[in-house]
Amino acid sequence: MAENEHQSKERSIDIDQDNNLEEILEAGPDCCIYRVPQYLRKINEEAYTPYFISIGPLHYGRKDLMGMERQKRRYWSEFGKRLNNAQKLEEFKTYIKNQEQIIRAHYSVTSTISSSKYVEIILCDAIFIIELFMRNDGGHKDFLLNNEQHIVSISQDLLLLENQIPYFVLNHLYSSVFPSSGHPSFFALCLKFFENTGMFNRSFSEQPQLKHFTDFLRCAIVGQVQRTVQSGGGILDLPCATKLKKSGLEFKGIEHTCLHQISLGKRKLGKRLSWFGVNELQIPRIIISDKTEIFFRNLMALEIFHYPTKTYICHYADLMDHLIDTDKDVDLLVEKGIIINRVGDIEARVRMFNRLNLHIAIGNSPYYKDVEKMKAHYKYPWNHLKATLKSVYFSNLWTGTATVAAASILILTAIQTVYSIKQERRGNSKDKETTS
Repeated sequence: MAENEHQSKERSIDIDQDNNLEEILEAGPDCCIYRVPQYLRKINEEAYTPYFISIGPLHYGRKDLMGMERQKRRYWSEFGKRLNNAQKLEEFKTYIKNQEQIIRAHYSVTSTISSSKYVEIILCDAIFIIELFMRNDGGHKDFLLNNEQHIVSISQDLLLLENQIPYFVLNHLYSSVFPSSGHPSFFALCLKFFENTGMFNRSFSEQPQLKHFTDFLRCAIVGQVQRTVQSGGGILDLPCATKLKKSGLEFKGIEHTCLHQISLGKRKLGKRLSWFGVNELQIPRIIISDKTEIFFRNLMALEIFHYPTKTYICHYADLMDHLIDTDKDVDLLVEKGIIINRVGDIEARVRMFNRLNLHIAIGNSPYYKDVEKMKAHYKYPWNHLKATLKSVYFSNLWTGTATVAAASILILTAIQTVYSIKQERRGNSKDKETTS
């Protein structure tokens, strides 16, 4: 404790009187919940700001969110009835009190709220989340869970980087009263509640070590297999998807894999034509909704502050930004099953991908070698000629059949012409011999 106090005295801080927060300019090793800086926030303020419910100290006390504070109290009462043990709630409070300094160290800003009030905020929010998840799992619906818009709004706010409490607090409180025998794990409750985001692959090989719900979403998207960053550099001068398609590069959407598992390979055209193939860029399918930008921005903010050497979501957004220049690029990726568009406004999707990486600096791309291969493919003139021939003369079965038939007729006609010329020459030669 003395060491922590000494470290806190050495930190430089700025005071934010309006929000009762002290901005820590050098956070400790436990820090994982960050306040998004103004240079990112000004691009899309709403992407980082809860508008339905506040969780944790960073947005506590906002007048526009106070309506849900009454709902939290109602859930507190219902959770107490579920436990039927007033002593257990006191144990919860004691646990959070004992962990208060560790909990505070998880935030990049320190709240000046009094200790007793701080403990109350964390406890109330933790109980609300646990009760909400248990009701969602057990089918005990109320006016919140029966309203689809409420569920979407709460899910969105619970995944915002600034709107978090540490995962270990939630998991400890839940596990202390609902042991694994006969009850789903808290991690399983999280999976079920957040499945409506439509963004993640649920096939976890094992339960990851989580910091909070934003980190949960990143783990769900990135998965356990993490792609090695290739040496070389960033992405420069990569043609957009439609231009690459015109050079003969194919695109394919793949399912049941992590979002960043993008690969370039050779697609074989049947066993009998195994010697001939086309370059194909395989990109995992992504469902685009009106919440996608919010999720991406919070995940990317988490990466640049907490995972600066593993910015997989940032690199994915960077590659998609290069592939998408116009609505035609989005149309192509939709056609290939890479993008599932649930918004309808194609131009909005273009703007989203083109703006995600504004003011975000990332290092070497994990896709660097594949990008260089795609650029080399695009610069080779023969690839453009082959692609043009294919699109004009072999775009479908009937066109291809007609082309082959026409080519066959042309070849046979040429053969017949050559044969006729030879026959005529032979007849002329014989006539000359007879005359002489």
